[in-house]
Amino acid sequence: MLTRSIVTTVFAFGLTLSCVGQEEPESKPIELEVLKASVGIWDAEIEVWPGGPDSPSIEFKGVETNRPYGEYWIASDFDSEFNGQVMKVHSVVGYGLDRKMMVGTVIDHGPYAASMTGVYDRESKTVRWTTEAKDLSGKAIVQNTLVTQKIADERVLVLSVPGKQNHEFTTFMQIRFVRRK
Repeated sequence: MLTRSIVTTVFAFGLTLSCVGQEEPESKPIELEVLKASVGIWDAEIEVWPGGPDSPSIEFKGVETNRPYGEYWIASDFDSEFNGQVMKVHSVVGYGLDRKMMVGTVIDHGPYAASMTGVYDRESKTVRWTTEAKDLSGKAIVQNTLVTQKIADERVLVLSVPGKQNHEFTTFMQIRFVRRK
C-alpha cells in the first residue's frame, strides 16, 4: 500500500514529466501581457447593487493579490469583509493554448467552482469574461464580466448577472482596483 506522500510525489513527478515534453508556442499571445499587467497587490473599492442598478448600493473594500504561476497563469486571492462577514475568492486564470483564449477557475466559500472563458479586445483594453457558475442550490447560472485597464495602475471590473428578461443581463457589482505602490 502506497502512503499518501508517495502517491502525491508520483503524481507531481508525472505532471512534471508531461510538462517537460510540451513545446513552447512560436509567438506569445497578447493576452499573456494583459495577465502579467495584473500581477501585484491591488486595493479594491467594491459597490454592489443587490436589487439591481436602480436600487441602493452597498459599498465596502477588499484586497486582491495576483502572482505569476509560470508563464501562462496568474494565481489570485481576493479578500474582503462586509458587516463582519469575511469573503475569500481564489482563482487561477491564464491563456489556454488549446482553446486560444483566456481561461480560469474560481472558487470561494461555496460548494461549487466556477469556470471562465475570456476574450481580450485591444481597442477598448477590455477582457470580456463569461463565467459558468452554480448558485447555492446547484442551479447553473451564467455571469458576464468586463475588466478594463486603460492605465497601468487602475482597472475596473463590472459584473453582470441574468436579469428578469431572457438573454438580458443587469449590473450587479463594480470593483475599482488600484495597484499599491
